Amino acid sequence: MTTLAAHSSAGLFQRASVAFDEQPDYELARQAAPAFLLQFEGLLRVVPDDEEVLFSASKAWSSYAFGFIEDEMLAAEDRADSESADRLRARARQMYLRGRELGLRLLERRAPGLRAALGADPDRLKAFLGRELTSPADAPALFWTGYAWGGAIDISRDDPSLLVDLPLARVLVERSAELDEAYYQAGAHTFLGYEAAARSAALGGEPESGRRHFERALALTRRSALMVQMNYARSFAIQTQRRELFVSLLKEVISAPGDGNEAARLSNEVARRRAQRLLGHVDELFAPVDPPSPTAAGLPSLDSGVDP
Repeated sequence: MTTLAAHSSAGLFQRASVAFDEQPDYELARQAAPAFLLQFEGLLRVVPDDEEVLFSASKAWSSYAFGFIEDEMLAAEDRADSESADRLRARARQMYLRGRELGLRLLERRAPGLRAALGADPDRLKAFLGRELTSPADAPALFWTGYAWGGAIDISRDDPSLLVDLPLARVLVERSAELDEAYYQAGAHTFLGYEAAARSAALGGEPESGRRHFERALALTRRSALMVQMNYARSFAIQTQRRELFVSLLKEVISAPGDGNEAARLSNEVARRRAQRLLGHVDELFAPVDPPSPTAAGLPSLDSGVDP
């Protein structure tokens, strides 16, 4: 009876999570989220292999890490509180890794042999996923597992043991995009765009490839999922030093109506908070623009002998 009740609760929580995504009040969501996390962990004690619980918990841990813990971390960095920032970074990393582990457990159930394939090179993993995970219904699990893995890597750039796994996380999200590119507000394209554009070409990045992913995501979401614009600004615009694009994208996020995309209300609020913070650092992130010379501006130079 306990197991039956746990399985029933799993389905209920997954359907109820839609209401969480639609919540426009950031503070209310932040305070409520830990209760959901603990409930999922409790259910996993009873039904450790329930696919709905594994999926919901993987998504919840990853979302909480990005939307709330990383937000606190960035705020600590802004006030130069390195001790708090480091502590929050470690917390977020552990949450992402928990999300990754639950996602891998789910994918292993659907495609036995997945963990072994992860030990091979990315091309062999890609071939394995192409054979074993062929339904659009597999796209969500692939996305959230790769997203959690990528999130842990993104805030652990000084950890080579994690950084070396980035190609594997990318393969998971690429397969998700192949199966359903529109899933979760084109989340796979946003992930792949950020991953490609956040690094320079000299360090293995592909800013132009990232730009194409972002433009595709903007088209799929009709510019209503503001996390696309925010990530576009914080990766491609900064990496290519396109200040006007950076400012334009962030102002679009900040000024967007709060009720524009019901399914993305909470993520849009997170994007808006990040955009406001990023815009405040514009002069630090971009090289100063040299003022035009007097002659370029149509004025006589000081040594021209002409009295201005």
